[in-house]
Amino acid sequence: MLSNLKSFYIIGIGGISMSAIAQILKNQGYEIYGADAVKSEMTDFLKSKNIEVLIGNAPNFVEKCDAVIKTGAISEDNSDLVLARKLNKPIFSRAEILREITKNYNLISVAGTHGKTTTTGMIASILLHAGIDPTIHIGGILNNINSNLYIGKSNVFVTEACEYKDSFLYLNSNTSLILNIQEDHLDYFENLDKIFVSFNKFIENTSKDGNIIYNFDDYDNRLILPENAISFGIKDGSIVQAKNIEEYENGKYSFDLFFKGEFQQRIDLPCLGKHNIYNALASSACALSMEIDSIKIKEGIAKFKGIKRRNEIIYDNGRNLIIHDYAHHPSEIKASIKALREVCKSGKLIVIFQPHTFTRTKALFDEFLTCFNECDEVWFLPIYPAREKPIEGITSEFLSLKINENGKKSQYFCDFESCKQEILNNMDSTDVFAILGAGDIELLAYSFKELVF
Repeated sequence: MLSNLKSFYIIGIGGISMSAIAQILKNQGYEIYGADAVKSEMTDFLKSKNIEVLIGNAPNFVEKCDAVIKTGAISEDNSDLVLARKLNKPIFSRAEILREITKNYNLISVAGTHGKTTTTGMIASILLHAGIDPTIHIGGILNNINSNLYIGKSNVFVTEACEYKDSFLYLNSNTSLILNIQEDHLDYFENLDKIFVSFNKFIENTSKDGNIIYNFDDYDNRLILPENAISFGIKDGSIVQAKNIEEYENGKYSFDLFFKGEFQQRIDLPCLGKHNIYNALASSACALSMEIDSIKIKEGIAKFKGIKRRNEIIYDNGRNLIIHDYAHHPSEIKASIKALREVCKSGKLIVIFQPHTFTRTKALFDEFLTCFNECDEVWFLPIYPAREKPIEGITSEFLSLKINENGKKSQYFCDFESCKQEILNNMDSTDVFAILGAGDIELLAYSFKELVF
């Protein structure tokens, strides 16, 4: 499909996934142009790699490229897309390009509603430690490589497989991991049944001699699995199982790893949160299916340095902690708060949350009313719209009001600056501040990095 093309214009090139694709294509010898709505560290980084990047629309890039690549977040009435159609330029989705990039690799695809980035990072850490030099395409900055992309020399490629708009159905994987399946992206999927239909198609796209790895504890009979599927979990019956779970340090867990009933290794998780046991089990199942020695799995997990925006400690002055996490779905928020509660020993646990998209906030409104129950206070910022237009009556301010009515202390801030000032006003306490969300709330979080008290 790409053999007759020499250059691509990437709309939204500053995004984590698109920036990685830009680098891969550049490495393969294509000329790459890109544009993004805002200037960022990533757009600056891409420029340092001799990729032309403009902020805003770039009709001149449309005119001189052979084809255009876009994400699902780009509106169909985007002026550059309109021009590309007028000029009969081929237009590819991110998923279509990723399929072409990965088609000659032994592809490991990590799918699921939650945990994709952390699990992809853990698998990458194990493979690197085991001497399998994989290409890594990840939806966050993996601290082990200080990037969202690593181009390896082996034929192994590990990537996240996102279900939004069925983009993961373009992948033809050798190993497919399914971490969990819950309601999400309801601006695209009609309901949970439709989500299961897509995941079953994802399974069908896996090579016949490949591996399907799934969460035994999350299993639903709507998921259609082959007989040789590999399960992981904590419950008895899992092929890859965690037993004798203990908290060995505040918020950090260890467990005995079993495979087909046989003890393998004692695993010490380097990252906060009991939920990461499942991510480690999925990673271990993947590695075991590749016949990687269990001691390499243990050591590879221990060497995992985490992902930026995944329970990332931004600031620690000995009294307060400021932690940033990407959690934006109610289940993720619950898991994040549970992990943080284990490190918040004296003061209050205050969650600062920026809801992500109006449709998700509307569809999961009742879940958002209860997912903050285990923190002491929750502060809200305006909804991050991403690709969407506002929905009447769906606001962070209303969410905060309803939570207050339910007895949980909550307040609303109309901008980052007023919220930041309130955090600073509370720095004489021993509170833990958790800044959660998938939008541009990272700007608020990282503004605390250089603070000195």
